[in-house]
Amino acid sequence: MEKTKLNYLIYFIIALGTIILFVSAYKAEKIHEEKLMLVINNKIKEAAKECYLKKECVNNIKLQDLYDKKYIEEVINPVSKEVMDSKLCLEYKNEKIIFCD
Repeated sequence: MEKTKLNYLIYFIIALGTIILFVSAYKAEKIHEEKLMLVINNKIKEAAKECYLKKECVNNIKLQDLYDKKYIEEVINPVSKEVMDSKLCLEYKNEKIIFCD
């Protein structure tokens, strides 16, 4: 009787440890993906800001405009490994680049 309780306790501890391991790995992967997207978004924003500061871009612009004016090369989404949508809208407001809605 005591041995079966000990076995169940061992199985429970192993199962709990496995669950904690998988949850931690999932969270770490999500944080990593968020950081990758932050880097790409900042790269796009820097290129757009340079375009606005040189007065070659006005109002809302698309990512395709930055490609055409050679401010940035084709951007690949690091998570999905696909080319980012060239219709992505950018706007210069209050000395900051923001993505349009």
